[in-house]
Amino acid sequence: MNNLAIKLQQYLFIFLGFFIPISIAITNFIIALLVLCWIFEGNLKVKVNIIKSSKWLIALFALIVLYVLGMFWGDNHIDSSWQFQRLALLMMFPILATITIHQKTIKQGTIVFLLSTLLSAILAILINNDVIKPLGSYISFIENSWKISAFIKYNYHNVLLALSSTLCMYLLIEKKTKNNALLIIGILIYAISIFTERGRAGQVIFNFSAIFYIIYYGRKHIFRGFCLLFLLFCFQALIYNTTNVYKQRLDNLSTVIKNNGDIPKSNTKDIRYVFFIESFKRIVNHPVLGHGTGSFATIFNSEVVSWHDFSDHKTPHNQYIYVWFEIGIFGLVFLLLLFFFQIIELFKKRDGIHRCILPLIFGFLMFVDSYLFIFILTIAYIYLYTIYSRYEPE
Repeated sequence: MNNLAIKLQQYLFIFLGFFIPISIAITNFIIALLVLCWIFEGNLKVKVNIIKSSKWLIALFALIVLYVLGMFWGDNHIDSSWQFQRLALLMMFPILATITIHQKTIKQGTIVFLLSTLLSAILAILINNDVIKPLGSYISFIENSWKISAFIKYNYHNVLLALSSTLCMYLLIEKKTKNNALLIIGILIYAISIFTERGRAGQVIFNFSAIFYIIYYGRKHIFRGFCLLFLLFCFQALIYNTTNVYKQRLDNLSTVIKNNGDIPKSNTKDIRYVFFIESFKRIVNHPVLGHGTGSFATIFNSEVVSWHDFSDHKTPHNQYIYVWFEIGIFGLVFLLLLFFFQIIELFKKRDGIHRCILPLIFGFLMFVDSYLFIFILTIAYIYLYTIYSRYEPE
């Protein structure tokens, strides 16, 4: 049974990489099978020792425990069940950190994930240019909505492509494969899809990663670095002047910032601005313990006048504010320690400067949304962190 579980989980890990960008339902099914394999694999004592020796995993469990304790203070816990569903997904961290995964499986999982996001990018480009109809027109289980890029929502799709492009840059710079031409083509396709769609988070990640690697590469090849930086600038200018989406998103963001949160030609303020200001007004009232687990949406819905529909999105579009609001300053500290210790762990490994970019990027992303509690991006981050942390260079 042990050997069968180990063999099966190699395939499941690879399949997980393929289906994360494509199907939430199949991803859920694969996760369930991986949990069963983890149980049947055994070696519980060894796994517990691995968990106990990991500072970031201890911080993760401390964060989850604090959410449980958060049920004992505050008067609003309506969304606690929703919250614990998200927290349950975080248990995939220790499972993938302790499950037996071969180096061949890590490499194949990386390739499959990149191919899957590349397929999504190509299809999104074809859809955006009216070459094909949205996939929901052909496949019934895909939502037929303007919010869907290829298989999933544009803002999640956008981030997955950006994370994939960052991984491709790492492989290209450190010459981890002989297929450099394919990596360059892949990065270009990712970039076209990212910058011709609505999601801004992916655009920021791509620019951050590109500038980082241009500086990193340019420290030894200054002329080439300046050329690459110039090409990046030209690409941005070209996209800005030839596509409405990128231009409108940047212009709208600039206008909102200049107008102190006011939306032009409207009597309302930008919802992210409202969340930021109103959250801090309430955080100062309960800075230590917070308002209790599952309290944010209920309190905002009853106390703050806004156009936001909390039945669809129950967070303040900021992971740090969200955690501090509900479970107080200790919850925020545990969250920060989780990513701090992940960065330290990755930085100590070979190619550490490349590996620690992943938690740095995700930590930055959590300033603009509660990505640690968004299923598709949470599992994508857990999967990629497993690759970044467990890959052993030859």
